[in-house]
Amino acid sequence: MNIGTSRWLALILVAFAFWGCGETGNSTNNVSDRAQASQALLNPEQVGASDYGSQCLSCHGAQGIGQEALQAPALTSLDSVYIARQLRHFRDGVRGAHPEDTHGSIMAASSAGLSDASIADLAGYIDALPNVLPAATIKGDVAQGEDYHLNLCSACHGSNALGNVALEAPALAGLNDWYVLSQYEKFRGGLRGAHPEDRWGIQMVRLAPAITDTDILESIAAYLATLPPEA
Repeated sequence: MNIGTSRWLALILVAFAFWGCGETGNSTNNVSDRAQASQALLNPEQVGASDYGSQCLSCHGAQGIGQEALQAPALTSLDSVYIARQLRHFRDGVRGAHPEDTHGSIMAASSAGLSDASIADLAGYIDALPNVLPAATIKGDVAQGEDYHLNLCSACHGSNALGNVALEAPALAGLNDWYVLSQYEKFRGGLRGAHPEDRWGIQMVRLAPAITDTDILESIAAYLATLPPEA
């Protein structure tokens, strides 16, 4: 068995471990629990519901609000174009390929078998989920965070952090504060945005060195956590 195969098997085992957190080990009960969870989807008859149930539900939840314990972010504030692009990037090795990006690697493994049609259906399904403002988990100087956002982030992501379709910049309002922080650190550390085909990620890599102070990053994340996602 070569190193690459061993690495993917390890990631798959981690994914299954995440799926089974808190379960009793009874396979019949596990199948039943998953079936019941799938029935909790917003609209099981909607296009993309089946793919969401099999690919996303166990980590991101029936309503797409995520789970911090699994480092799975809320998805509901992200538009379908951005979601589809990120899924293609995970599938095609543009994102999640860095050996230190553990959770990105899990997403890459999960997305490996998705067709373009399935990705489009998933993006549409997620986009239709009701927007939810995640609970704040990071304390910071909100006023300072607002100032930094308006001066550094708003040109692309909007003063209200609802994103910019023309620039293909995603919404930041409605994301988990811990996820905002972790992704910025990935851009700054080279774990994300290094692939030549990720032109949006490359832009973030170039901008990320502008902030190196963790307190300031936490203040920005804390401020963004106060902004409501688009209705």
